[in-house]
Amino acid sequence: MNNKKIFNFLKKLPFELNKQYSKLSKLKIKAQNKSSNKNYFNPVTNFDKSFEKYIRKLIEGKFPKDSISGEEFKKKSTSNDYEWVIDPIDGTKRFINKESTWSNLIGLIYRKKPKMGLANFPALKRYYINNEKNSFLIKNNKKKLLKTSQKKDFKKINLILNFYGKKISSKEKKIFKFFCQNLLSQKFDSFNYCLLAEGKIDAVIETNLKSYDIVALVPIIEKAGGYVTNWKNQSPINGGNILASSNKYIHNKILKILK
Repeated sequence: MNNKKIFNFLKKLPFELNKQYSKLSKLKIKAQNKSSNKNYFNPVTNFDKSFEKYIRKLIEGKFPKDSISGEEFKKKSTSNDYEWVIDPIDGTKRFINKESTWSNLIGLIYRKKPKMGLANFPALKRYYINNEKNSFLIKNNKKKLLKTSQKKDFKKINLILNFYGKKISSKEKKIFKFFCQNLLSQKFDSFNYCLLAEGKIDAVIETNLKSYDIVALVPIIEKAGGYVTNWKNQSPINGGNILASSNKYIHNKILKILK
């Protein structure tokens, strides 16, 4: 598939998605709990479903032979080597609370490797995107080349840490305590990964992600100079426990601690 065609498609998506959001914003938000655990609220809204249907329609119109998987609907499987991965609203709780850092995440996997990604933030009026060489922030129609931090002083790094949804072992409590000396925030969504790509955060450590939570963000971070793996230093495309770092030195250092 032509890389330019993919990039141009992703570059036009924020305009289409923001226009769709303007239409949907006139509707009332209706939320349901997807979790079987009554003590845990994992919401899905009518907006999540409408966004995913709309994104799938746009992808199928341009790339009808590609597979598509998303958070809310059944996977469309093909024999093609390309798979689009959609999180229609990353940060649904923040969306319901009318906070600004929720996003639309659309990523493309080619032969099991994340190739290109888009993280669109309608409320912030910005989006993050990558091509085959670089990553960019587009804000107010101005393009900024993204480069991750090359900071190597481990005592001075800024990091985001979230063990939410994971039963913490005594060993992991020690890890948590160790990292808390450098803790920047525990407010979690895709925006933190984008700040890492901008060079404003040095590492993000998180547990229990799904594929659609991370696939779009991987190529954006990598093309900005960063690294993303699971805690076993394997491909992150299936989600799980994830580590994203600004450079290889920091990444390897944190991996050793997590092991």
